[in-house]
Amino acid sequence: MHYLLFIGALLFFAFMTPVKLAVAVGALVLFVTVVVKVSAQVVGGVSPTLGESFRSVFYASLLVALALLAFLSFTGGVAVHHVEGWPAVAVLAGLFVAYTLGFQLGIGTSFGASAMVALISTLLSGAILWSVRNLAF
Repeated sequence: MHYLLFIGALLFFAFMTPVKLAVAVGALVLFVTVVVKVSAQVVGGVSPTLGESFRSVFYASLLVALALLAFLSFTGGVAVHHVEGWPAVAVLAGLFVAYTLGFQLGIGTSFGASAMVALISTLLSGAILWSVRNLAF
């Protein structure tokens, strides 16, 4: 059932965005999925399928979104406009843990290996996004 919801969300996104942006996001998601698959093989010693890699990217994105929503709900009522110092470090650490747990749930590796997969996929996808930013946007 969750696959139908995900496909519906993808179709909604595809119809609501310009074609160039939808193709760019689709290509980036496919690239990140392949990077997760290869890095999980190298770092974790497991051989996930493309479906498991895609699911781990989806779980990581979902858990980060939930963590951000929780953070915004906690800070919204007390009129906190910005966070700095150690609380900011704690928020970033919480987001990284949520991101890593998505890879751990999707691929089934240890937390350390999932953290390395998350770090590698983030660095490579960020580099690709930075290099093609003028083509898609």
